Amino acid sequence: MDRRVYGACLFSLSLGLLFVFVWAPHPWGAEGFDHYHDIALELARGRPFPTMEVPWGYAYFLAAFYHLFGDHTWIPLVAQVGLNALMPLLVYALARTWLDHRTSVWAAVLTGVFSFNTVYASTQSSDAVCTVLFLAALVAFAQARRRESFAWFALTGLLAGIAPQLRPNLVLIPVALAGYAVLERRRVTRLAGAMVLVACAAAALAPWTIRNYMLTRTLLPTSVHGGVQLWYGTLQVGPYLNGRTYNPASVFEAPVFPYTSLDAVPLVVQAQGKACANAQPTAATITYWYDSGAPREIAARQAGDGQFIADIPPPGRDAALYFYLTAAWPAGHDPERQTTPSRAASAPFVYFVTQNHLGDADARGDLLDIFDLVRLARRDAWHEPLPFADGLARAGIHDAAAAAAILARPVTADDPAPVLEGSTHTDAEAVIAFRDGSRITVPRVWSGRLTDISIVGPMAESVMTAPVPLTWLSDGDRTTPAERCAELESVRVNDVFYRREPHLMRRYAALALDNIRRTPVAFALASAYRFVRLFVVVGTADRSTAQQFSSSRTVYLVATAASLAYLILFIAGVWRAWRDRDAFWLPLLLILYVPATIAPVLTNMRYTVTVQPLVFMFVAKALSAKRMAAAAHSQPRFQ
Repeated sequence: MDRRVYGACLFSLSLGLLFVFVWAPHPWGAEGFDHYHDIALELARGRPFPTMEVPWGYAYFLAAFYHLFGDHTWIPLVAQVGLNALMPLLVYALARTWLDHRTSVWAAVLTGVFSFNTVYASTQSSDAVCTVLFLAALVAFAQARRRESFAWFALTGLLAGIAPQLRPNLVLIPVALAGYAVLERRRVTRLAGAMVLVACAAAALAPWTIRNYMLTRTLLPTSVHGGVQLWYGTLQVGPYLNGRTYNPASVFEAPVFPYTSLDAVPLVVQAQGKACANAQPTAATITYWYDSGAPREIAARQAGDGQFIADIPPPGRDAALYFYLTAAWPAGHDPERQTTPSRAASAPFVYFVTQNHLGDADARGDLLDIFDLVRLARRDAWHEPLPFADGLARAGIHDAAAAAAILARPVTADDPAPVLEGSTHTDAEAVIAFRDGSRITVPRVWSGRLTDISIVGPMAESVMTAPVPLTWLSDGDRTTPAERCAELESVRVNDVFYRREPHLMRRYAALALDNIRRTPVAFALASAYRFVRLFVVVGTADRSTAQQFSSSRTVYLVATAASLAYLILFIAGVWRAWRDRDAFWLPLLLILYVPATIAPVLTNMRYTVTVQPLVFMFVAKALSAKRMAAAAHSQPRFQ
C-alpha cells in the first residue's frame, strides 16, 4: 500500500477531530439534525424505536455508545470520524479494480483531503457511516466478482442491506449490484451469487420491514419520509424551482377533515382528563358506530395521569366513524359519569376512514366544511343544486356568508363583524373575498378536488381546516361548569406515530401525484435540473430555502465554485475513461443511481456524498491524464 494512502487516512482523521473538538465548518452542533440524538437516548434507555420517519441504522449506532458511555456526544463523533478515516483505504482498494496504481492513489488522496463526509462526520448525521458501509459493500462486491465467491456475495448483500437503514434511497442498490453481476458475466455461478447477494440484503432489511408491517400492515423497508420529500419536489417547479414554500399549492399540506387512509388496522383513540377536575377519572368507555352499523361499546385502558387509550376495530373500507366517550368518576363525584361530547349519541365526534385524500370525504353531509362553502358559492354564482341543503338549513346556514362566519370562528372568536367582504363571479370562476384580503377562487370547471381551488390568505386557509359537525351547531351549551370539567379533552384518533406517519406518507404521495398531473412538463424539467444540481452547492440568502450562518454567503460562493470545478473534472474523467476503454461502467452507474432515484424529490448536494468517493475516482482519472499529457508535452522532440 502506498504511504500516500495512509497519509490521506491520517489527514482525514486529523481534520475530522479538528472539526469535532476545535471548530466545525457547518451550522449544526454536535447533535446534528433529524433528532437522531433524542431517538438514540430513548433507545439507550431500553425504549422502543419511536418513529418511522427515519430508519433504524444510525440511531442504533449512536445508542450503542450512549448505552456504554452515557450521554457524551463526542464519543460517537470520534468513532465515526475514525470510520470516515478508512475511506481513502476503501477508495484505493476499489479504484484498483479499474485504475492504475498512481491514479488510484490520487483518488484516495482526494477522498482524504476533500471529502464532504469529513464535515458530516463531525455532527450526528448518518452520511459518513453510511458511506463507509456503502464503499465496504462495493469492495466486497469487487472481491466477489474476482473470486466468484458466495461468501463475498453474501457479505456484499449484508452490507448493502444495512446501508439503506442509514440512507433510504440506497434500498435498490442490492438489486442493481446483482443485476450488474449477472449481465457482466452470464454464468450459472454468477446468477447463484447474485441470488445470494439479494437474499442476504433482504435478510438485513427483514427485521425493520417485519416490525413496520406488524404495526401498520404496510410494507415499509426503510422510512415513510419519501412521501413528503416527493411532494416537496413537486412544489419546486416553474417559478418556485428554488423555493417550495412560496408555491400556493403548499397550503394543501393541512387536511380538511380528521381522517385516516389506514382501513385495515385498528383506530387508536386517546383522551385525557382535564386539569380543572378535582379528581382523576377511574375508567372510560368508547361508544362507536360506523355509518352502516349499530353502536358498540369498548373499554379504554388507562395510560397513567388521567390518560385513556382504546383500539376501535377497523372498518376494512371507506367509512364514517361516529363515537363518544364516557368517563366514570369516583363515588360521590359530581358528576359520577360524564360523556364527551356532552350530548353523546346526538352530537358525537365524526372521523373518516377514506382513500379520498383530496376530495369531499363527508359523503353523508355530517359536517359543515369548505366543500359546503364552495358549493354554496357555486349555487349563488351558477345556480347549481346544493347537496345536503336540508341539513345546512336546519343548522341555520342559507348562504356562503353564514357558512364562512362559522368556519372562521377559530380566528374571529366573538368578533361580530362580517367575515366576508363579498363574493363575485364570472362565467369562468367565483371568488369568495374575506375581510382580511384572503381569497378563495373556485373554477366553474371543477373535478371535486380541493386542489382545483385557489386558497390564498390567513382567513381563507383557516376556513379550509375548520370543519364543524352540524349537530354541534344546534342548541346551546347546557352543561354545568362541573360537567365541563368532567369531560375528557385532547381527544385524538390515530395520533400515535405508527398510525399518523404511514397515513401521512400516503397523503403526501397523493398530493404529489396530483401536482405532477397538473404540471407534468414543469416537473420533468425541474427533476432534470435537480439531477445536475445535486452535484453543485448552490446557496441563497433566503432563510426558508437554505441554512444561514456566519459568513454563509462567502462559504456558499466558495462551495459553488469548488463543486463546479469538481463536476467539470468528473465529466472530463468520464470522457477520458471512455477514450481509454476502462472498465468504468459500474462506478459511473452507481454515481448516476443517486440523482436518478432522488432528483424527483426535494434534494440538495448532501444526498450525493455517499457516491462522492466514486466521483473522486473520475476526478483522479482526469488529473492523471492531464499530468501525463503535460509530461509528454515537456519531453524534448527530435527531428
